[in-house]
Amino acid sequence: HTDSVMCGVSALALKTNAPTVLRNEALTSYPDAKGATVFGSTEKCAPEKAIVANSSAVREWDSNGTVFGYNPSIPGHTAGEFGHNDFYPVVLAAAQVNGNID
Repeated sequence: HTDSVMCGVSALALKTNAPTVLRNEALTSYPDAKGATVFGSTEKCAPEKAIVANSSAVREWDSNGTVFGYNPSIPGHTAGEFGHNDFYPVVLAAAQVNGNID
């Protein structure tokens, strides 16, 4: 789990395009004192914007949650997973909005 978050933080630290654009948009256009934070900031914004920005940052480097290599013609071959890495920003935002995490 930590690797997904570190992928997101790394993508932002290296100023990759989509995560940086989405993070900046969330912070500047959608402030919300009762919302959630984007990686690397203590400012809160609309939860859905924090989720999109953080998920984009995670996905930039962490491709474990894909189905690359899946081959249904090989019995029992289920290489790859789908999307589990994208869910962590949702949980973080929900916990922040509910006041159960800072």
